[in-house]
Amino acid sequence: MEQKTAQYVKRKFQEYYIKHNLPAPPEVNHREFGFWLDSERKSVPIRHKSFKSESELNRYLQSQQSLFHISYSTAYYEFPENEIARKGWLGADLIFDFDVKMEFIELKTIGVIWDEILKLLDFLKGDFGFSANVLKVNFSGSKGFHLKVFDERVRKLGKEERREILDYVTANGLLDDIKKSEFFEVKEIGSGVEIMDRKRGGTETKTEILIGPKIDDVGWGKRIAESAIEILKEDENNKRLGEEKRKKTKEILEDIKNGNYDKFREYLKDKRMKEKIKKRSVNLTADTDRQVTQDISRLIRLENTLHGGTGLIAKVVALDNFNVEKNFKDFVAFNETNVEISLNDDQKFWLLNDFELKKGINKVPEYAAIYLMLKGKAEILK
Repeated sequence: MEQKTAQYVKRKFQEYYIKHNLPAPPEVNHREFGFWLDSERKSVPIRHKSFKSESELNRYLQSQQSLFHISYSTAYYEFPENEIARKGWLGADLIFDFDVKMEFIELKTIGVIWDEILKLLDFLKGDFGFSANVLKVNFSGSKGFHLKVFDERVRKLGKEERREILDYVTANGLLDDIKKSEFFEVKEIGSGVEIMDRKRGGTETKTEILIGPKIDDVGWGKRIAESAIEILKEDENNKRLGEEKRKKTKEILEDIKNGNYDKFREYLKDKRMKEKIKKRSVNLTADTDRQVTQDISRLIRLENTLHGGTGLIAKVVALDNFNVEKNFKDFVAFNETNVEISLNDDQKFWLLNDFELKKGINKVPEYAAIYLMLKGKAEILK
């Protein structure tokens, strides 16, 4: 990035912070803050900064000219300005990071990530009982979303407990052998029941059945039951299976509703069952995303700040009515006034609109110009 381009972007970033008073995270006086002075985070960050109040934080942001990335600790510290060994850890929020590698913003991919956020919210509210007012989601500013749980009940959780939460929402281990999971048990049924053995002929005495979750269960039990019912309904409506097979499927469907999975044993090995459960689980796209959740002293991007690699806002979104396609414009910080830039190469990308630009001098909206400059694709001309 040429010096005049860097100065232009720095001025635009500072103007944003002068115009906007940003909300501070809960208990701001117990947080550590970190700042990167270059867009690619190649410099050593300014660390161990702390602020007594929201107003003090905003005064600092408005007085600085080179803040490309602004982060704060998910942890609460007694002395946040000290080195890590002397900070006095008091606890940490529970954080989920959903990012996918993209050179340029892909609206469809952002939409897929948002669907995973919605599934995670369902787990956190339905299975863990967190209320909506302790859950906050913000756009990462680039490749996805961050979900944060500000609840005192999670603060003291260690890395192992946080990993267990991850395993639960991602169905880790559940897919290995569903039948042997905690959701199923072999139940004795007393003196036995005579059933027809179709393979060997005649009858045999059955003294146990496989019991599993019912449709009115909660948590993963309910999701397993829903998956089983989905498969059975597919087979019930599949005319290629034949009348007898479809009739048997209907009978199994009635058993499942009552928690009897005895005739469903083979289905538990069916790859469709694993696919249905996987579809209901949360998909964290990379190991790095898991590490964020397990980390009890992580620095995470401050909500509503600018991302130093895109110029987009890490804006908090409304959980009840957010739509990626409709609301993406809310993440754009800069205006639509055209500015002249010089492109290093031909560029084709989307940012509110489709752009197809040729190498050399181009006029583009300011928000697109800053986006390209921060990605090292363009330089400012004036």
